[in-house]
Amino acid sequence: MKKNSLAVLCTFLITCVVFSQSYNFNSSQLPENLKVNANAVVVFDDVFIEIQNQKLMTVKVKKAVTVLNKLGDKYRYVAVGFDKTTKIKNIETIIYDDLGKEIKKVKNKEYKDVSQVAGGTLYADNRMLYYEHTPTAYPYTIYYEYEINSPNTAFIRKWNPISFYSTGLLSATYTIIYANELDLQVKENNFEKFDIKKEVKENKILYTISNIEPLKYEPLCPSLKKTRPSVQFVLNKFYAEGITGEANNWKELGKWEHDNFYSGVGTLPEGTKIKMKQLVEGVNNPVEKAKIVYKYVQDKTRYISVQVGIGGLRPMLASDVDNLGYGDCKALTNYTKSLLDVVGVKSYFTELYGGYEKINMDFNSPNIQGNHVILNIPIEGDDIWLECTSQEVPFGYIANFTDDRDVIVVKPEGGVLKRTKKYETTENLQFSKGTYTIDSKGMIKASVKIESSGTQYNDNLKNAEGKTPKELKELFKEYLANVNNIQFSNISVFNNKKEVKYEENLEFTAEDYALFTGKQILIPINVFNKNSYVPKRVRNRKLPFEISRGFIDVDEIEIKLPSTFLVEYIPENIELKTKFGTYSIEFTKVDEITYRYKRTLQIEEGAFPKEEYDAYRKFRKKIKKYDNLKIILNK
Repeated sequence: MKKNSLAVLCTFLITCVVFSQSYNFNSSQLPENLKVNANAVVVFDDVFIEIQNQKLMTVKVKKAVTVLNKLGDKYRYVAVGFDKTTKIKNIETIIYDDLGKEIKKVKNKEYKDVSQVAGGTLYADNRMLYYEHTPTAYPYTIYYEYEINSPNTAFIRKWNPISFYSTGLLSATYTIIYANELDLQVKENNFEKFDIKKEVKENKILYTISNIEPLKYEPLCPSLKKTRPSVQFVLNKFYAEGITGEANNWKELGKWEHDNFYSGVGTLPEGTKIKMKQLVEGVNNPVEKAKIVYKYVQDKTRYISVQVGIGGLRPMLASDVDNLGYGDCKALTNYTKSLLDVVGVKSYFTELYGGYEKINMDFNSPNIQGNHVILNIPIEGDDIWLECTSQEVPFGYIANFTDDRDVIVVKPEGGVLKRTKKYETTENLQFSKGTYTIDSKGMIKASVKIESSGTQYNDNLKNAEGKTPKELKELFKEYLANVNNIQFSNISVFNNKKEVKYEENLEFTAEDYALFTGKQILIPINVFNKNSYVPKRVRNRKLPFEISRGFIDVDEIEIKLPSTFLVEYIPENIELKTKFGTYSIEFTKVDEITYRYKRTLQIEEGAFPKEEYDAYRKFRKKIKKYDNLKIILNK
């Protein structure tokens, strides 16, 4: 496959037509207001799209970016996608120095033909022509232009004129022309705060934006996707890799996807069917049946990205996954669904955007979206969501990658709009219960059990699961970095799928944990969960801020003090209450040398105006301060 695509590329590169013109790329000519706080300035970014008919689309791009410093080097790449049906007609890349003098014209052989899919791919149809410039001095300007022809009118390029923080924009245009017989839906987002010119003529739309000053990144600011202007274009009649389609809403689009992508791919060998029926024999509850099937899939398969078929949208056959034991998200979801069908449990493909950042499917724009597929099992008015690519997570657990977002469930009768499970703050619990003893020389002997659930389960699972004893030792040394000279006598971790908890058990000692000052000994109280995070100070903040996920930490610790010292100071109980969360510490005396220390930290999810950022910083600074409290003893 690679040889064929390279042959095609060589042919068009040899015959490509140079269609650039002279430009002034002297960096000193750029407006100063576009360079302040900027790592790069987009000189122009012009996109022209012509949709000749349902099966033919031409895309022309001309773009020039002046990179001011090393932090702007994310613009040094040129990447143009293609596949068996999408052809690159022309491409040209030229590099200029800070005075606008041409220093390099990229040769045909310097473009690489690489897969568009991330590492771990077995084979892929989606590829790209790729060039990476290696700068030797700053500023420099990278200019490129290309033209592609594609029949895949189901995937019209969005307009996103603002790509990154700390980037100025001199000019950007987007022109789209479409055939008379087509109906083009246009969805504009976040236009309110930008001076965007729009010209509409018959079957033609032109957008223009210019002189946008760079927006500096600020801690905890919302995703740029939520604030930047963008436009999504959708045709009611479209074409996707050999298949025509027509849809005016999500129900129609879902039915088209089901009939063309997800039908006829669930056939299984008879032996596998018999095995599944034997595994669930005597089990009537559909949830319990689904748990048995899910465990079978986790034990039998592994995830690997596979991009084949209709734009990577059609799953591998369930019989192939059964035989090979691997597949991508579509394939493993299809395999799980096929096994559930055998045991009489209904389930449905679900399309969404997967990732830590919660990105919703656009319910107002019915088009092929998303980057991930999971499985939906509707049970008695509720929904179970299955992540079929993981061998580690428990049944129905989806935190941190597919949780709390709008999704499209694809049923035989059409697409259905739903939202995945949201993990509430109190569900995202890390509970630590432990003891520690301080001897007369300041040495600590400690043990603690940490149980994590909700989103914190996944955080700790990813950190610790599958690591060697040596790697675990380094991991927990970092976690307990406030304890110097630490020596572990026991480290054990357990993925408790049944209770959906990740359990960690630690035992250790450390010399000189307590500090001696004359006749006094100072003992840092919070051994196991010291929180030192304080967001960076921002003067004249411009953007609101977000806490993307709430959580709660509860620590219950018994402290034994050396009997040869007298207690001079035990901190008072503390309680903080804010709109961002709460914090409390409580001390209880058990006997003359024993105290119980309970600490509770709860951070709430939410979006907040920029004016409240300093208040949030003060709250986090107080947490840091109180997490550094000490007990003082006298000889």
